[in-house]
Amino acid sequence: MPSDFFGDEVEILERKIDGRIIRVKWDWANFKDTEGFPVDGSLINWVIGQDQALDECFLCLDELVHKLKHLEKTKWYEHWSSPDKPKPVVKNMISPGPYLLLLGDPGTGKSLIGRALAEKLTQIYKEHGIKLYDCLCWKNPALPSQPKISIHKSGEGKKIQQKEQLNDLKRKFITRVGFKALQIFLILVGLLLISLGFYFMFQAWQTWNENQMFLGEPLREYYNNNFVDYVIGKFVGLVPLTFIPGGSLIFFGVFMWWFSKLGGLGSLKGIGGAKQTDVPKLIVDTSSGHAPFIDATGHRSAQLFGSIAWDPYQTGGLGTPEHQRVTAGDVHRASLGILYIDEIKNLTPEENVTLLTVLEEGQLPITMRDRWHGGGTAAMAVSTEPVHTITFLVGAGNFDSINKIHPALMDRIYGYGKVVRMNNDMPNTLENRRKYVQYMAQEINRFNLIPFNKEACEEIIEEGRRRSNKKDALTTRFRPLISIIKTGATLAMNEGCKVVERRHVREAIENHCKTIQMQILEHEISERGKLLEIKPEGVKLGQIHGLAVVKDPYSGEMTGSVLCVKAHMAKISELPRSYSFKGYYNVTGVAQSQSFISDSITKVRSVILQKYGSDIAQDYLTHIDFAQSYGVDGPSAGVTMAVSLCSLIEGKLIRQDVAVTGEINLGVGNSIHVTAVGGVYEKIKAAEAWGFNKVVIPKKNYEHSIDIKDYKIEVVPAATLDDYLRECLVERPTLKVPVQTYKHRQH
Repeated sequence: MPSDFFGDEVEILERKIDGRIIRVKWDWANFKDTEGFPVDGSLINWVIGQDQALDECFLCLDELVHKLKHLEKTKWYEHWSSPDKPKPVVKNMISPGPYLLLLGDPGTGKSLIGRALAEKLTQIYKEHGIKLYDCLCWKNPALPSQPKISIHKSGEGKKIQQKEQLNDLKRKFITRVGFKALQIFLILVGLLLISLGFYFMFQAWQTWNENQMFLGEPLREYYNNNFVDYVIGKFVGLVPLTFIPGGSLIFFGVFMWWFSKLGGLGSLKGIGGAKQTDVPKLIVDTSSGHAPFIDATGHRSAQLFGSIAWDPYQTGGLGTPEHQRVTAGDVHRASLGILYIDEIKNLTPEENVTLLTVLEEGQLPITMRDRWHGGGTAAMAVSTEPVHTITFLVGAGNFDSINKIHPALMDRIYGYGKVVRMNNDMPNTLENRRKYVQYMAQEINRFNLIPFNKEACEEIIEEGRRRSNKKDALTTRFRPLISIIKTGATLAMNEGCKVVERRHVREAIENHCKTIQMQILEHEISERGKLLEIKPEGVKLGQIHGLAVVKDPYSGEMTGSVLCVKAHMAKISELPRSYSFKGYYNVTGVAQSQSFISDSITKVRSVILQKYGSDIAQDYLTHIDFAQSYGVDGPSAGVTMAVSLCSLIEGKLIRQDVAVTGEINLGVGNSIHVTAVGGVYEKIKAAEAWGFNKVVIPKKNYEHSIDIKDYKIEVVPAATLDDYLRECLVERPTLKVPVQTYKHRQH
């Protein structure tokens, strides 16, 4: 590495850590490892290589702050300050926007920017005095199916809820005490009545023993000395007055005690253990004081826009009341904060339409939105008053999202926000190499790894350059590099090392952190090499090895592949006259329906016509075969086909230890140019793995991307078809084109 790889100055690194400004002197020329490199506590400073994206994000933040400051002046929240106040239509009060759409390859920092913006918002809100708001959902006594909504300053929602809970507990305590008192009263009165019944029976027995006068004669003579008739008569007279009322009161008292013990009146639990209560439910809580960041990636309608829970005890007032079954959605909880949706293209049409309502009106009632549950239940009838949704939407996706996002949603983002392209690379400058060290220190701190020495840092930076596919750039797709950093640190720790060295990083890159495509390629080399017709040795007529790339559609990762291309030509004028042949030009083993390969096939025919004055589709029987490579597509196959045909026409042999890639183009004058193609690094590495000695690539690719120290193989630049022919064809006396000899069959 050059001595000035990181520069030779001593820089004062200023970082904000735990709310304090820390300044550290860092000697870039003489530092030994990353130990002591300060890691900023602010996520916004973790974003590297996306300066343009951050500039657009800050513009959106400035717009949002201006909007919220204006809303504070209008005191928009007063309409929601009480649940009893009517809620206005706020479409003209709350203007839409701003919104942000980040498009780029995976691993370029889209989600990091979303989280960093939320952190930045918290700081901005404190500086400008912008307030967050809690949201409460109240019972509507007049119309229970339409719970009422109120909003309050951050932290007040919990206080109001606790106050209402205390009042509710007081009411329940009084009710419970009264209930217990009623139980005791009923039992005591019942016992009193039964006691009176027994007392009266005792009095009757004493009267019988005294034989008192009854209706003018002694009692016993009146009943003919039959005590049973006397007792039964007295008992029957006392039962309606004492025993029956007393027993009934005791029964009801005991039943009330038993019912309350089993979860009866005042104790019946609904969903989530909730009880019958008038206490409001806190559906949006901002008491933390931080601007909300809600990652709604992959969430469906019920999670995005809120829902009403279903309760099995939904009738007769036995279950959870309607306002307690309300659940706020992501758009409500993200109000005055960041709503982050990655892969925004995956939203359904219904979700897109509802999201448009959120963006346009700044409010959305909460109602049943789950299509799979709740059908035909009382939950379907519940819908709250409008709940505020003043959210800053940050959408993200790959470049294929451009044509898959709902047109109306895309129109809103273009109209009220910004669409930002994420960079895949950044210039390979001194400043950016230092930022790579910062990035490594961040990941070391995040995963609690041991430090990397200076040479290990340089190797990570060189890998970032190689992955950029440019000579003077560094990749900003940092996520794949995390695996290398973690694996290199693990290898070092397993050896008991105190720091990670360059050899640990190299081992991680070469043996442990390869893409699945590279693993498949290596498997083919080791297991299927004897079956594939790829032998980089000797010379052959009409056979050449071309280079291609395989790209994973999901991750965007690429790996190189070697193709064996064979050509055969028979000149019609040299065939036996007894046969009537028409010329043809066939290419097999390619994706015929794909545009790139079709264009290359057509251009090769024109290039040969321009160079040799012969039409390979009319003057020859021409067949080109991409052997064992079905489905090949791409413009880089053009020069491969052209060189193989030139070999046959000129009768010169092709070196089999040379692999080529490049896009053939129609020439101007006597020169046929070969232009740049993609995936050159992966292609050269594939040729190197198969054992080729030389690779010929377009000159523009060489100037733009190639650093020769990355390869063990010879890499040769070429600008024209003639340059390729000089590198590939063996200089020997011209041979005639082999023509198949046809004999008449004797009849």
